[in-house]
Order: sequence, then structure tokens, then C-alpha cells
Amino acid sequence: MLPWIERPTIDIDLNQPVEQRYTAFPAEVWESARRLLGGVLRDAPPAARMLADLIRVRTAHRFDPEIFTLAERVGADWRDVLLVNVSYDLVLAAFGCSTVALRTPSGPVVARNMDWSPEQLLAQASYLVRCLRNGEVQFASAGWPGAVGMVTGLSGRGFAVVLNAVTSPEGVDRTGYPVLLHIRRVVEDAPDFDAALRLLSEERLAASALLTLVGSENSQRVVIERTPSRHALRWPDGDEPLVTTNDYRRLFKPETHAGPEIYQTTCSRYDALCRFFAGHQPDREVEDTALLYILSDPTVIQGITAQHVIIRPAKRHMRLFVPRRLLDGETS
Repeated sequence: MLPWIERPTIDIDLNQPVEQRYTAFPAEVWESARRLLGGVLRDAPPAARMLADLIRVRTAHRFDPEIFTLAERVGADWRDVLLVNVSYDLVLAAFGCSTVALRTPSGPVVARNMDWSPEQLLAQASYLVRCLRNGEVQFASAGWPGAVGMVTGLSGRGFAVVLNAVTSPEGVDRTGYPVLLHIRRVVEDAPDFDAALRLLSEERLAASALLTLVGSENSQRVVIERTPSRHALRWPDGDEPLVTTNDYRRLFKPETHAGPEIYQTTCSRYDALCRFFAGHQPDREVEDTALLYILSDPTVIQGITAQHVIIRPAKRHMRLFVPRRLLDGETS
């Protein structure tokens, strides 16, 4: 039995008014979203909710209609839904992630683990969410009902953005743009890879981040190392794989950190991925199953790995899987 399960797809019709876009979702979708919402917010400090209005102002109220509508569907206060969508910046959950972008004859492929706590609740609420207009996919994400921001997103214009967590001496900037919501607007708005690169590099962010941006061409593979105010670009060496875990390699010296598992293992996971792909042949295609076995390897997968994602931007194609063990007792 394979150690992963592919998750279902949810399609959202952007031609519909926002209040009508979610009416066809089955009840179990919203129930899983409620459990996840409660899990993320369980340890949130009461003062965090006071930031909700500041976040709305900082984002120019762009996401208000979605936040309010989703809160009604989930049966929650809109402030709680908004806080979950900026949980990365507020450190309301533990994030990690391991990512690799490979050159292939048909264009680059991105394979990543999303390490995110509470992992079981997230896995059970995970869906491939595709937003369509006139039947065409505009953007997609490895998300959950209630998610407005993105951790892993694909643009219908042929590029993908993937977040890996990182910490920096700058800490958090409460006046910066929330990272997950910034990824969402870049994936939704940027007309091409170059515009996405500029937007991901220049915007002042609320938190530090490692952003892997991959376009439709093999030359379009880059990690944007971010602090709230600074950036550096890390491109692959020619046809070599581009690997990212949870440490800087341009802005600061990479190091293993004390504390959560994701930082203790960041260098070992980076080294493991480099070993796995040391013999990668860029003139040969790589199958999704081979990538999934590597993502599931004990040297790469973490205790809080909640999702495996594979993206082929040139084909506008994304697949979402979760570790089978996290769906015990659940229907896939």
C-alpha cells in the first residue's frame, strides 16, 4: 500500500458572486475546516484577534468579501478566519517544508513537502482548490476550505510559488504585508514569471520567508530569500536541482537551529535531497511516483508533514497528496 493518498479537487467559479461560490460544497468539507480552524486557534493569544482590523487595512480590504463569506460558511467569527490566513506571520502554527525544483525535457517540476502543525487536522481538511473563470483555471492552491492565503500556489499564467519557513534577525514586521496573502495576490495578479519575481522580491513583508518561484521554462527556477525588508536571489547552477529547506544560503550562513524539529533537521533534509537528486538527468522525465517516494523517505519527511505537492507549471498542473497515516479513520 502506498504511503500517500491523493486528495480531491474543489472547483470555485469566479464568475459567481463570492457569496454563491461555496454553496455546493458538501457538509464534510466544512466540518473538516471547522476542526482545523479550532486546532490552529487553540493556542492563539487573545491579543492576536486585535490585529484583525490592522490586517484588513494593510491589505486594503482586498480579501474582505472572501473572509466574511467563508466565516459564515464555517460558522466562525471573521477575525478567526482571517487570523488563520495570516498564521505564518503570527506564528500560530509550526511551519517547515522541503522543496526541490528540477529541470526536465517538458519544463520544470516542483516537488515539496509542507510541514505544518496541526498536521492531522490539516491533512484531513486538504483539498486541491482550483479557481476558474469561464472554465479556465486562473489559479490553484494546495489548500483547505477557509484558506484565502496560499502556502503552495499555481498561476494559470504558468508559474508556481512555494513557501518554506525561515527565521531571521529582523523578526516580524507588523506593518508588512502578510506572507500567505501576498503569495495569493502574486499568483492571482502577476502576468508572468518576471512580474512575479519582482513582486515577491520588493514588497515589504510581515515575516521572513523562502519563496521558490518556478516558471514554465527550465531557466525560470529561483529561490527568493526574504526578510521583511531585504531579499537575495538563489538560482540553480545550470541544470542542477534547486533545493530549499528552512535556512538561508545567500542572505545569511545556513545553520541548524535549536527548537522545533523543522529547524533541527533543515540541513540534514537539504543534504538528503541533494543526495537523492545528485544523479538527476535533466534530459529525462521524472515520474510523480518517484518524487513521492523521495518526499516520503524518513530522511525527508517530518512528524508534521501534512502535504506532498507536485507542480508542473508549463502544463498548469498540480497534484496534492497527504501521508496515509494522517487519514486513519477518514475517507479519502
